Amino acid sequence: MIRIFTSTLLCFLAFSGCKNQPVADLGPDEVLYFETVGMGHNGSLRDTTEVVFSESSAFQTAVAELNLLGPIANVDFSQTMVGFIAIPTESGGYIIEVKSVEKTGNEIIVSYEFSKPGQDCVTIQALSLPFQIVKIKRSEGVVRFNRIEKQYSCSL
Repeated sequence: MIRIFTSTLLCFLAFSGCKNQPVADLGPDEVLYFETVGMGHNGSLRDTTEVVFSESSAFQTAVAELNLLGPIANVDFSQTMVGFIAIPTESGGYIIEVKSVEKTGNEIIVSYEFSKPGQDCVTIQALSLPFQIVKIKRSEGVVRFNRIEKQYSCSL
């Protein structure tokens, strides 16, 4: 009886050591500084746009397609690059907000929240183009955008 118990225990211990241990997520290598330089809800773009500009002329061409809520803050392209997110919608009330910019390995991840109005919200029924423009600490890597969709309520 003791041999059976001992054999069973040894088999259990041998096989339990073979299972894959989960790898801890160590997070990003670097959290990149970002700051909003422009935003709005109207423009002539008709396609979802998620892009990072690293030079002024292409950025200025894209900005010409937008109706900004105010002037764009100064951008020094030798120190920063510009993240540009715009999503056409069929009504008002949508909001884009960049939450973080992180670099892991050779990948830069721009995470943003796309908030949608709930059923209890009264919004304008017209084409809209919510957008946000952020300057990001200049960094090399492949850029990927991570959209987090949320719905908000307008009830009290």
